Amino acid sequence: MEKKERRLSAMLFCAMVMTITAASDALRGVFLPQFRTSFSLTEPQAGRIIMVSYIGNLLFLSIGGYLSDRLPRKRFIGGVLLLWSLALATYVFTENYYILLAAMIFSMGGSTMLSTSINLITPLLFAPPALFVNIFNFLQGVGIFTSQNVGGRFAEKLTAWHTANAIILSIAMISFVLLMTLKLPDAEKSEKKSGGYSEILKNPTTYLLILICGCYFIAEHGLMNWLTSYGSEHLGFTVQKAAMYLSLFYGGLTIARLALAPFVDKVGVFRMLLICSSLGAVLHTLGVALGRNGLLFFGASGLAFSVIYPLLVMLIGRFYDPSKAGTATGTILSIATFFDIGFNAFFGSLVEMIGYGKAITILPICAVLMCAMLYVLKFSVKIAKEIK
Repeated sequence: MEKKERRLSAMLFCAMVMTITAASDALRGVFLPQFRTSFSLTEPQAGRIIMVSYIGNLLFLSIGGYLSDRLPRKRFIGGVLLLWSLALATYVFTENYYILLAAMIFSMGGSTMLSTSINLITPLLFAPPALFVNIFNFLQGVGIFTSQNVGGRFAEKLTAWHTANAIILSIAMISFVLLMTLKLPDAEKSEKKSGGYSEILKNPTTYLLILICGCYFIAEHGLMNWLTSYGSEHLGFTVQKAAMYLSLFYGGLTIARLALAPFVDKVGVFRMLLICSSLGAVLHTLGVALGRNGLLFFGASGLAFSVIYPLLVMLIGRFYDPSKAGTATGTILSIATFFDIGFNAFFGSLVEMIGYGKAITILPICAVLMCAMLYVLKFSVKIAKEIK
């Protein structure tokens, strides 16, 4: 009975963390138009808010991935959870653009490291692994969908930003207390003395995985951060209407994660990635090509994108020694974050130069490239050929 209770407590902790970290991340895009108004920001300045948040991803994943393989997991996850909570507390009590920028580094970096850690420990805690990974990522989708729907209705007031973060902070504190009662499996210890970053970077597969993850980040995160602005500024929809299409994307993503969860282990991680990335590339392309009517296809692409990220995180570890899975995953995702940083650093300026209509084509281009490189990985790398 005690073992069953520990399992339920671990499930509750994973579910809470995945939900609230996703809700926190989604608020940034929803409130971006309000930040632009409240702080009198230009498009490049608004893009800077998004850019610095991905610098947080880079720092936390590059350092955190290494530490997660060397520190007790409970201590590591608890420390990251506290840092993330401090950033949320800053959002609750301040209204300063520069403090907002600084806090974004810790909130985005912390939330990404937390969700990545959950994806890494889930196969060690629960079976079948792909089922539980997708269930927890379904709850991540619930957090995004709820945050965008509720936040979108009140996004015209900055006080709603403070309130939303206060609610998330309260749940974060509850999850920290729950974490203290858990026993988490620590990373495997390797008998080899060599390794670390250098061994991972010597593996040519690493660079293909970086490109795949980088293109995924632009294709999905670009939609999350800029679809509302694209729909309202370029296509002439109201902010609420544009946000509705974005919530449709994450609504479909959420439902599909739960619906597809039982089939991933049967179909195979790699096969499911190939199927979903192909469909996502087609829908993203139609989203841009059809203009105002295309927003519906952008929304529908959430069905295809639903399982791509959690399965990518699972897939990365299979190319490396289990004792280096955290380091490899953190290294690849952190370097891939440069794609996010570069995209958001220049997208605002690109919009001012050529307009939203042409600038937004970067999203389907990246979706197509991601799909193509997954096929290259599957049929050109020896280990990949053995993975279903």
